Amino acid sequence: MKWVREVAWSLILTMPLTGIAQEAQPQPQTQPASKEPIKLNYELPPLPDPNTVVATVNDEPILAGDLIRVAYDWFAATAVEELILMRLIEQEARKQGVQVSPEEIEARVLQQVQNAEAQVPPGMTLEDFLKRNQFPPSRIYTRVRIQMLAEKLVEREVNLDNFVEYSQIVIRIPGANPEEQEKNAAQAEQKARQAYEALKNGLEFAEAVKQYSEDPFTKDRGGKMPWQNKQFLVPDMRSKIESLKPGEYTEPFRTMAGYMIIKLERTGSQASEDEQKELKEQAVRIGISDYVRRLQSQAKITNTIVQPYNPEQAPPAPGGPRPGPGARPVPR
Repeated sequence: MKWVREVAWSLILTMPLTGIAQEAQPQPQTQPASKEPIKLNYELPPLPDPNTVVATVNDEPILAGDLIRVAYDWFAATAVEELILMRLIEQEARKQGVQVSPEEIEARVLQQVQNAEAQVPPGMTLEDFLKRNQFPPSRIYTRVRIQMLAEKLVEREVNLDNFVEYSQIVIRIPGANPEEQEKNAAQAEQKARQAYEALKNGLEFAEAVKQYSEDPFTKDRGGKMPWQNKQFLVPDMRSKIESLKPGEYTEPFRTMAGYMIIKLERTGSQASEDEQKELKEQAVRIGISDYVRRLQSQAKITNTIVQPYNPEQAPPAPGGPRPGPGARPVPR
């Protein structure tokens, strides 16, 4: 299915190496991580001669050629998706002149490998443990490199002013049901208007919060909310905030829970250096899957291993008509 493919593509970038131990066989008590520097070969090895013996069972050999044929048939469908994604991001990185140094890659690889190293069972080498969990060193290095390239590409599109810090005065509308709340709405609006007039007459916003706000989560913080990405705000609140300049506040407006007055404190470009770093990282985490999907939609991609699912071409269920576009499944 299309959604399965999109999820798979995003997981290729976001799956942490620390999760591999959860997929491994049940293991005995783990040994402590080695204090020796980790040394792994990140080069992709050449294909072996097809006649190379890779295993034996009661002296009967299993050849590299057997393994290659099985691996191609059993795992090519998922591997080719990863290769396509790698090539797609590499092409875009070259186009935009984005690079990541081997030292940067190595540092992150070592962080992830060290997390995995603590989970290696006694009697097994780290490299064998990684291979057993389908994360040989060459795949770890390649995936980390692609992840870092993608992050740098997405970071170029980050607009810090999509993040806002604001304070709020919240006046609740009491009532156990919509009818009761509607009867009490005028009283709540009147209180919100009183707070607004007090602000206009010079009362500090933080002081107005103490006197009027009924939000227990922000009342003791002067009404201040943590940094918010505007794309996750409800449309009405987003439009109100976008109409403000830092230091300005709205007139009271109705929400589902009551009435609010919002003051825009800062936008992301006014944040401190440390805050901006954190906001950029958050924006990259939020935007990387959409960015990859956008690259995919704009690229000319062919895949002879497995074709994308097309529901329009799906055969009808036995004994039933073929559902048309927009048709709903019949409940059973």
